[in-house]
Parts: sequence; C-alpha cells; structure tokens
Amino acid sequence: MRRFVALALSLTAFLAAQAPPTFRAGTRLVQVDVIVRDGRGPVASLTKDDFTLLDNGRTQKIAFFSVRSAPNSAPVQSAAPAVPPPAGVISNRLNRQGDFSGTATILLVDRVNTVPALQPFVHRQILKFLETRGNHDSIGIYTLGTSLRAVQDLTSDADRLVRAAKSLKPENPNRRSTDTTGMWTGFTNGSGGVKAEYEEFLLRERVRDTKGAFEEIARHLESVPGRKSLVWISSSFPLIIKRPGGAIIDFNPDIEAAARALNKAHVALYAVDSRGLMASYSGSTLAAVAPAAEKGPSDAVCRKPGDEGCMPLPQFARDSPLTIDTMNKLAGLTGGRVFTNTNGIEDSIRKAVEDAEVTYTLGFYPSQESQDGKYHKLTVKVSRRSLSVHHMDGYFAFKNDADVDRRATLEELVQEPLDASGVSLLAQVAPDATKPSSYQIKVNVDLHDLQLEHENARYSGAVDLLFFIEGSGKGRTTTVKLDIPDEQFAAAIQKGIDVSDSVQANGKAQVLRVVAQDQATGVAGSITVPLSGK
Repeated sequence: MRRFVALALSLTAFLAAQAPPTFRAGTRLVQVDVIVRDGRGPVASLTKDDFTLLDNGRTQKIAFFSVRSAPNSAPVQSAAPAVPPPAGVISNRLNRQGDFSGTATILLVDRVNTVPALQPFVHRQILKFLETRGNHDSIGIYTLGTSLRAVQDLTSDADRLVRAAKSLKPENPNRRSTDTTGMWTGFTNGSGGVKAEYEEFLLRERVRDTKGAFEEIARHLESVPGRKSLVWISSSFPLIIKRPGGAIIDFNPDIEAAARALNKAHVALYAVDSRGLMASYSGSTLAAVAPAAEKGPSDAVCRKPGDEGCMPLPQFARDSPLTIDTMNKLAGLTGGRVFTNTNGIEDSIRKAVEDAEVTYTLGFYPSQESQDGKYHKLTVKVSRRSLSVHHMDGYFAFKNDADVDRRATLEELVQEPLDASGVSLLAQVAPDATKPSSYQIKVNVDLHDLQLEHENARYSGAVDLLFFIEGSGKGRTTTVKLDIPDEQFAAAIQKGIDVSDSVQANGKAQVLRVVAQDQATGVAGSITVPLSGK
C-alpha cells in the first residue's frame, strides 16, 4: 500500500509539471498540413501572411498557424521539453523517457496485399533505409498479416529498429485457400459463378482488413505531436472492379472512411508500390521485376509467363493501373505522395520522411452552412513564386464524425493491438498486499480530450472505462459522470480525473488493458499495463 501511495504522489507531481493543452468545448477546427519546397529543399521562412487558404474556392480566415521542424532541421520554433513520467507511471502518449520527436513515421509492411515472393526484397530495402538514416526521427515498423502487429513501435533507437527489420520474415496471411481450381465459372444471376463470387469475397476481406488497419493506426497516432506519416508498402487493391455480368464493385467508400480516420489524426499516407520496377509483357499485363543482383531463391518472381522456378503473381498484383488508383486516392486525401515503378523503395521511404522536415499547419473554422456532408476541395497558395506546395486535396464537411463513422465499442477497442491515444491516459499499478494475486490500478484521464457541455455555470460530460485482463476473456466496465462547477473547473482541467480499481489476475495473466471512451464523441484512449507493477 505504501508503494501505491508513493506512486500516487509522484503522479500528481508529474501532472503538475506538464504544460496543459488548450481546452475547447464544442469547436471544430479543420487543420491542413502544408509542405513547401524550393529547388534546394524545404522552405522554413514563411509566415502566416504568405499563405492563402481556399475551401471550395472561397478564401478562409486562417485562425491557427504553426510551423514545425524535424530535429535534424534548423529549429523553427521552440517547445517546452516533456517531463518524463515517474517510475511506475505509464502513459499512452509519452515513452518512459518523456521523449517526443518532431516527426513520427510508421512503416507498414502490407502482407495482405503483397505476395510472399516480393516481401524479402521489401524487407531488405527497409533495412537499407534504417542502416543509413539519422538517429533523430521516430520510426515504427508494423506488419499487416492475419492481424496488425507492431514489430517495433515508435522509437528513435537505431539498434532496436535494425533488429526489428532483420526479424521480418515472408508470410502468407491468407486465412483460407486462394486456390479456385475446379470452381464453377458459369453465371448465376450475372455473378460469374462460384469462382468469381469466391474471389470477390477474398478481395472484400482484404479491403476490410486494410481499412481496419489504417483506422487502428490513426487511433494510435491521434495525439502524437509533430508531423505524422504512414508509409504503406503494398501492392494495394483495385479501387473499382467490374464483375462478370457487368456489376460494379466500388471500394471508394472504404477508402474515404480510412482517409477520414487518418485526417482526423493528422496522418499523411505515403504509398510505396512493393512491386518495384514494372516491366511490360503480353501487351498491357505488368509484372514486378526485382533487381537481379538483389534476388535470392525465395524472391523469384515471373519476368514472363512460363519462367521456371518462379512464383506467378496473382491477377490482383499485376493490375497496376487499377491498384495505383487506390494509392493515389488515399495519398491525395491525406496529403501524402505515391511512389511507383521503382526498385528504390529505400529512397521512396527516405523521401516520405524528408517531407516532414518543415511542416506548416493552417487551421480554419468552416461556417455552419458549409457543413453540408459533402467533399470540399482545398487549395493553398503561397505569395512567393517558384515554390512547390503539397497538402491534402480536401476534407469531408460533416458536423460530427458520428454522422458518417460507426463508433468503435469498448470491447472492440480493447482487442486492438495498438494503444489508442485520442484520450490521454496515465496509469500506475501496484500489488494489493491485502488480496493474493490482486492489483490496485489507478488511471488518470485528461479532461482536455473530453467534450464537456457548459450550462448553468457547470461543465458536464461522461467517460466510459473498461478494465480487461488479457487472456481472461472478462472485463469490468464503469462510467464516470462529470459535473464540475465553474469555480472548480480550472483545477479540474489541470488535474484530470482519477479512477481507481482493484483487479484480480488469475493464472498466468501478465497484462491489463484499460480503455477510456468519451460518451459524447466516441474518442478513445487505451493503455497496456504490465501487472508486474514495474
């Protein structure tokens, strides 16, 4: 018990040392990250007055302006250093050293949409990039296979990143057979038979898994500061396909939903085609050609039909124009770029990271009447000539994310492999000396991340929490209702709210997951707490 009290005191001191973010109730700001370059590289000397921002052709007042530089660039603005969390306190936003990086880049190795034959080449290119990069920026390595997995979460530790890259192995993540040999190819209600229906089912499953991974990564990065980039290394999937019989399958709604999640978290997606250099054969059919000097026995791909000792690429991996449309749309909607038809995957990753050396952020408040549920085109101009300007193409003007997005449940959030950061959480755990195999857990929820209603000189709101011991299949849910008088609000917003509980770990349970979700908005935070108490 003494240790738990000591941890509580250190947590209070830690909270007091943090610079509080700005609190807003019921406001909705559209933020646009802008990259500006000239022939020599990023331009860092622009001011707010150098920019003009247009929403559907109408000039907007820039209500928010900031410029950030990566640690390897000349500093543009100073920021107060983060205070490391005390021993025994875990944060879902800070690492144990209290470090924040000026940039955060996730390398997502997409095995769902990339055949195993191409994966070793991708792995070597990632390793080459990591072995030659600087030590200043935070990089994470994730894989998308049977599930989304963080091989290495965000870190600037070069040795850890290199070890993680060396651990990557080719994987065929298919949950079920992709062999359609012998399946009926006749027409049933214009569907093209069992074979076409099964292939469509597999494709829809891939799209669903890919979209879900983007949304999980967005929740994980939502409140990470600085420029955030997701480098999607993939062969992708078609945006629109025509079924036998003439019916159209359109994945635009899935892409737009993924883009909304990434934009909400201010994450730019950079698509890197894992097929490398594309060579043409048989007219319009394309196949990936890895450099001969780089290839090993397991990397073999077909240069032309009939080659021996190679693994033929399935049709979805060869339809380059169709899949590149998907990459272009995602990158355009989120402010990233697309890199195709090159074996220099290492250079493509480096260019994506370099985009974050200097980032301008412009924010504006759309008028009420412009919140029409439609897609709005954004245009950013700068006063100087001969500069290239890059930013997301537009945004979806919804009054509330709930208008278009199904909110994830607590049960779904607790099963995600990555911690969400939409709501800032601090947690501390200590063994309960009075109960065998039990632990006392204290969680602090940051009120800045909750939407509070102000009425009759009081702030009100509610947050749902779920405590779940991994492996047990059981969780306990509680709701904390907030009712804060005006005169107490300043202290409450500074301190946050503390929720304490006692959990019992049965058997070999080692990890507790805690999820907090704002009832008003669905914004969530989660944190993984080791039950060792260390």
